Amino acid sequence: MRVRCVLFALAVLGMTSVLARAQDREQPVFPLSSIQVEMPPGGDIEIAYVESNEGMVLIAKCNGMSVKSQRLYLGDGKIAVMYEASTDGFFTPGGKANSAAIKLRKGDSVSCSSTKLEKWGTNRGAVYIHAEGFKFVTSDK
Repeated sequence: MRVRCVLFALAVLGMTSVLARAQDREQPVFPLSSIQVEMPPGGDIEIAYVESNEGMVLIAKCNGMSVKSQRLYLGDGKIAVMYEASTDGFFTPGGKANSAAIKLRKGDSVSCSSTKLEKWGTNRGAVYIHAEGFKFVTSDK
């Protein structure tokens, strides 16, 4: 019985020193990360602007697959452009859209200012949709 008590006391003392050291440790720094979704190849992408319990959101659909977020980045794996849902409306790279949904067909060009082009995957926690068959055309003069 005495041996068990001594072992228990040593275990408790050992645990308290480990717990104390854990609190003193510096928190780890995580690298930037984003959510990256690859849409099925060859399909058209429809981006719909809808109201939900979370507020205004976008739902991107392609061949039965869908992604829902307030802000989506559509790109080719190197560059991307932002689509955003807010209480003020549906914003595309070309400006505010006056419709509840847009459809991007394979081979379409996405027109935007060069300032709207962003490097792929750079925004932490953002949803990036990788889609093939789209071209980005800058409308700068």
